[in-house]
Amino acid sequence: MGRAAFIPAPPAPKGGPRPRAAGCRLWDSAGEMRIDFDMAGGSALLGHAHPAVEAAIADGAPAEGVAEAALAGLLPGSVAVRFCAEESQALPAAIDAARRATGRRRAAVWDLAAGPFGGVDDLAAIVVDPLGAEPACLAAVRRAADLSGAVLIFDEGVSAFRVHEQGAQGLSGVSPDLAVFGSALANGRSIGAVCGRPDLISALDPEDLPAPSTPSLAAAGATLRLLGADPVAPRLRVLGAELQAEVARLAEAAAVGRLFALVGDPSLPTPLFARPQIEGLWLRGLAGRGFVVVGPHALSAAHGEPEVAALIAAYAALLPKFAEEGRHLGPTRRGDFVYDVRPEGHA
Repeated sequence: MGRAAFIPAPPAPKGGPRPRAAGCRLWDSAGEMRIDFDMAGGSALLGHAHPAVEAAIADGAPAEGVAEAALAGLLPGSVAVRFCAEESQALPAAIDAARRATGRRRAAVWDLAAGPFGGVDDLAAIVVDPLGAEPACLAAVRRAADLSGAVLIFDEGVSAFRVHEQGAQGLSGVSPDLAVFGSALANGRSIGAVCGRPDLISALDPEDLPAPSTPSLAAAGATLRLLGADPVAPRLRVLGAELQAEVARLAEAAAVGRLFALVGDPSLPTPLFARPQIEGLWLRGLAGRGFVVVGPHALSAAHGEPEVAALIAAYAALLPKFAEEGRHLGPTRRGDFVYDVRPEGHA
């Protein structure tokens, strides 16, 4: 396993403490430290305030085309790239490009749980979030897009480079026609990108893609160079698999398998809850033990064995409390999980 990058705590500013962040740690205005497992919705892949990224921002934007070339170099195949100011702008722009290229109007979101898509005429684009999808499922989506003549778009806003050094398309071996990316490109700073077939990139409307800010573009150039030189995905998968295995063992020992599970891609272990009361107990319990959690445990290059071990120890203390709470809630069935918490902005 690769060694986690160590980033020392930033010095307290003059005039007293104020909120700050470094690596996978946050300090509040009282100077209290917490271990962050949210990491800006999973987008701070390298850790907060990474020195190389911060230095690049201080130096200013890279030369024109440098960041685009760095992103294209990370992805499989020969792709063109366009950046925009925000992730939320990238997907609508990609869909509009598909409409212009196909002369059609409809766009459909592929539901991985519902199975193959079908039955819609005038289809310009099929959009899929590939996080957690089996390669065979994505291959089926690819075939459906080809048969219908629609443009296949991967929304890699979450999967990005955490599931594989080439994103979900590298992990699955399935190439979309277009892919959209978000702030993970710039280690958490606001930015978006559309990548894919050059003819479809040429169909993008420049007015749909406002330019990113200078700091965001500089951060993207540095982040992408670092990811190219030292991919984080292999380390995240090992750490996440360890976390999932240990929590599963503890959950079995506590007999709470019908109330809670930690599932999903190892780089982003996601909690499922059978009852909202268990979710509330989980949130309060981890927060009270010094962790920042919102939903999935967003691992980063700044996390290592000590942070994962601390989280496992917290689960060892909490899971028996889940069992106690469950005895007051009545019977549940395996498969009753209804709370699948995802990063903010991703359904």
